[in-house]
Amino acid sequence: MVGPLTEDSELVLICEVRGGEPRPMVSWFVNDKLVDGFVDTEGSSVVTNKLKVTRLRRAHLNTSYRCEATNTNLIPPTERTVRLEMNLRPESVEILEKPTSLIADQEYSLTCFAKGSRPQAELTWVKENRRFRRGNAKPWSNETVVSSTLVFMPAPEDNGYLLKCQALNPSIPLAPLQDSFLLNVVYSPLVSLQLGTSLKPHQIKEGDDVYFECNVRANPVQHKISWYHNSDLITQNMSTGVLFSTKSLVLQGVTRQNAGAYHCIAANTRGQTSSQPVNLRIQYSPFCVLTEPMIVGASLHEAVKVNCLVSADPADVTFTWQFNNSGESFQVPSYRYTSVNSTVSEFVYTPTSEKDYGTLACWATNSIGKQSEPCTFQLVPASKPSPLHNCTLRSTVNTTGDWLEVECMAGYDGGLTQTFYLEAVDTATSVSCLNTSSTDTPVFRLEVGSLMRGGTPSTTVQLVMYAANQKGRSEQVVLEDIAIRDAEKRTEWVSRSGSFAGSSMAVLLGVALLGFAVTLLTLTICLVRRRTSRLSRTSLAPAKQIEVTHGHDQRYVVAYQLKPEAKPKQPDILNRVTGDPYETDVPAVSYSGPGVTATFMSPCENASSLASSPTAPTTTDDSKHNVLNSQHLFSTSIPGPESCV
Repeated sequence: MVGPLTEDSELVLICEVRGGEPRPMVSWFVNDKLVDGFVDTEGSSVVTNKLKVTRLRRAHLNTSYRCEATNTNLIPPTERTVRLEMNLRPESVEILEKPTSLIADQEYSLTCFAKGSRPQAELTWVKENRRFRRGNAKPWSNETVVSSTLVFMPAPEDNGYLLKCQALNPSIPLAPLQDSFLLNVVYSPLVSLQLGTSLKPHQIKEGDDVYFECNVRANPVQHKISWYHNSDLITQNMSTGVLFSTKSLVLQGVTRQNAGAYHCIAANTRGQTSSQPVNLRIQYSPFCVLTEPMIVGASLHEAVKVNCLVSADPADVTFTWQFNNSGESFQVPSYRYTSVNSTVSEFVYTPTSEKDYGTLACWATNSIGKQSEPCTFQLVPASKPSPLHNCTLRSTVNTTGDWLEVECMAGYDGGLTQTFYLEAVDTATSVSCLNTSSTDTPVFRLEVGSLMRGGTPSTTVQLVMYAANQKGRSEQVVLEDIAIRDAEKRTEWVSRSGSFAGSSMAVLLGVALLGFAVTLLTLTICLVRRRTSRLSRTSLAPAKQIEVTHGHDQRYVVAYQLKPEAKPKQPDILNRVTGDPYETDVPAVSYSGPGVTATFMSPCENASSLASSPTAPTTTDDSKHNVLNSQHLFSTSIPGPESCV
């Protein structure tokens, strides 16, 4: 054997023959085929024949070269044979089934084949001239072919790069043979947000211009970028200085309201991605937390604490106080007030005479500037609170039970913090059934079951409400004659009402059969109306159980709405409910009488005809009341003469 040699190299074989008489003839045979060589004689005893192959090819592998020497036919020729061994580069390399696109974070399998290498080639996966180490490559080979299967999950950062399969014969130090394809990795946008590079985040103050940059990398390219401030969508508004520019958000002349967390969301066909939030800090001069002047009640020689609370950034502020009344104005000495914390100043004030009542004002100042509008406190003589007014009683039903809700409007608090109280009193025994209070607003929720006296089948209660502060109680507001029946009584009453409805249906059927529909229908309605007006007591019950029926689909609901006049309490008549028993928005007609406002719909006339009458009630937009589906409150009696109402 001779070699191994590589392709394109030169092969020179020299056959040297010694002795022989007569002088031998030396010949070369390539694969048993005679070829010409260069014969040379050295003296009388040595003959050489040189065979030269200037450029070896892949086909020369395992070629047999035989040198033969002969000088007579009497004996066989003398010969020597060699076989050519070669190292061959890979003949071809190929990646099978190249995908046109790949989805990020999904698993793919790629196979690369190489053949023609001697010895076997080594296959390597390469991205941008670096070994691709993501995934797992499994080799396979036989006598002629070697392969490698790469199992991997492409990442967004692979997009746009060439993935190569290189086949290299380790015995031949030449460039490897390779096949490649472009990685087209599709993925949802990769988004990051940053404040403008030219801005200093800790030096932004009101009036400055600010911009954000939303950096997006996506394949396919994003088709939309949305901006959010504290989770609220931002819309472009040039008049207020909010501008969008490609991937930037510009805020001109920012105020403290622009402070907070910002983020951007980019979307493409693969989905949408939100950036991390970037907090925008805007420094501003102090302003008063309380938007309205605060009333402070104090008696003579009574020390009261007045706290001036401001908001500022930076929060390190200094305060000044000033007192004003109709006769004088002066700045309060600094030793008379103290700082509770960086944004709160406390002034203990004691009025000693009538002229000490007036207005206190405080200003705060920080490194940005001085407070433009002071916090003001109106010092007034303390008194007990004013009565509650405009009280409304309504009922609700939910999964937790049956409830009464009483809502009033608060009166003047007397310059002090007031608390609201409600007491339910049994009308017959004057025994208190329930006591409750509210510190925020005069709204009370009462469970109907708590108003039943030990399971008594029927009871009537009155609700007493008032406000109180340190100076005393306000006048009481009373809702009277509230009747509550248990389920058994409701069922009995419903049965009676149902009989009226059945009678009405029978009469209507008779009218249809006799042909006198108009006349008999009118008589039926009036008959039922007369019967209803004689009901001596009504009940609080679910709407689906209690119906006051006039003809078809006509029902009346009564509820209290107390007015400020100190006159006998009268019920309000709310909307007629028609059609759907759960309908809650029915046009109504309003009537104002002594101490009461009633809203009603006549069963005899529609609202338009009533409104056109000279003495008719006036229809108003505000006369739409909430007709409760689950419970209705009925008064003890309906005032006035018997009528269609």
